[in-house]
Amino acid sequence: MAVLLQSAFLSGQELSMEPYEFISRAGDTVSAELGLFYVPENRNEQGMDSLQLAFVRFKSTNPNPGTPIVYLAGGPGGSGTGTARGRRFELFMKLRQVADVIAFDQRGTGMSQRLPDCPYRAEFQLEKAIEKSEYVEKAIRNAQSCMDYWEGEKVDLSAYNTTENAIDIDALRQALGSEKISIWGISYGSHLAFEYIRLFENTIDRMVLASLEGPNETIKLPENTEEFVKHIASLAADNFGSETKYPNLLDTINAVHNRLANQPATGTFINRQGNVDTVGISLFELQATIATFYLKNPSDSKNLPQLYSEMYAGDFSAIAANVMVIKRYVLNSIRPMPFAMDMQSGMSRERAQKINEQINNTLYGSTINFLLYEMMTGLDFPMLPEAFRRMENNDVQALLLSGTLDGRTYLTSGKALADKFTKGQHLVIENGGHDLFMQSPEIGNTILEFFKGNRIAQTRIVLDPVPFN
Repeated sequence: MAVLLQSAFLSGQELSMEPYEFISRAGDTVSAELGLFYVPENRNEQGMDSLQLAFVRFKSTNPNPGTPIVYLAGGPGGSGTGTARGRRFELFMKLRQVADVIAFDQRGTGMSQRLPDCPYRAEFQLEKAIEKSEYVEKAIRNAQSCMDYWEGEKVDLSAYNTTENAIDIDALRQALGSEKISIWGISYGSHLAFEYIRLFENTIDRMVLASLEGPNETIKLPENTEEFVKHIASLAADNFGSETKYPNLLDTINAVHNRLANQPATGTFINRQGNVDTVGISLFELQATIATFYLKNPSDSKNLPQLYSEMYAGDFSAIAANVMVIKRYVLNSIRPMPFAMDMQSGMSRERAQKINEQINNTLYGSTINFLLYEMMTGLDFPMLPEAFRRMENNDVQALLLSGTLDGRTYLTSGKALADKFTKGQHLVIENGGHDLFMQSPEIGNTILEFFKGNRIAQTRIVLDPVPFN
């Protein structure tokens, strides 16, 4: 690794910092600094091609600041500076009580050097119910066209992987002149953080990770998605004590799926021009729409019981607009950074076998991964070595957060990952979803106390439940 680190900065390229007026989407303004530095694009190649990486530093309000706190965005493809402008702006500002807070734009994102998006599209007829086989065939063909396009544009996709991304973070640490850094991140940000631990554990001061995605969990297991929906169904039976109850939600879901397997449906919605559009809906399209739009957070899953009740009665209008999005947009916004990151994170042989066994015997198949599994198995795209996907024990001082109603990164997985931290604390957020950081002020205050070095006594924070519609 020492050889890699020596090449982190190219000759003549140094860190530049300049004053920067940072404005959040809500109109909050704070004085900050914009930092730019360069790293090799591909450390496995001998060429000198470099990437410009960017970050915004929010200076600490503490007269004796601790190690810089670096934010790792999710996605992959999320922007650290973009995240700081949104709902988490308040938390970025709060953490300045401890140290400088760094909103880092990973390679290929935000204000860092960007890559050209793919111009090709996979077209699907709106009025026709499209079966899975057509989606798979067009997804693989379209992805291959995108790969050919990027090759023609001299985009080195192999350079966009989580290992290179992790080494960039250590290059950032060096650029900041800091012996150690602290890290906070969510979802893919945790996936990236686990690789940083593997490579640079001794440079970490403290770490807060939420909605944990392990190094072998880019592709989610179909059985985990099914168990999550069964949990939703069990909660909907009593509906947190409200008057509206759904005692038979699981039976309703199975009935709707069985009916669509035999006879596709149609639904209508009002488009932006005020006209009525008709959408064909296959079982696969329904499964993909539910997995994409209705499982992530309690604010999404609260709609599941009513939605399935309406579909059971033959009314698919409530879901029709989201099915349209699946048909028209989900496969037509392929960006090189997230595509290459996910493809190279890959999956172990054992995990691929599990998914293959589960995919046709579970409620939603692999639609939580929306064709990423099929592209991994259908395209000639290299994966990172198996060592990348193995999570070893570590001694990092860490606070790890998991939501009981997170339909993306599941609680059971979070517990298993937390067990790898010999000095870690696992904080379960009862009724919390995937986007944990801003779901309660108590969560932000707990993160602040942890970064201050205080012991976190509780193992669970209970949020008010979101009743089902």
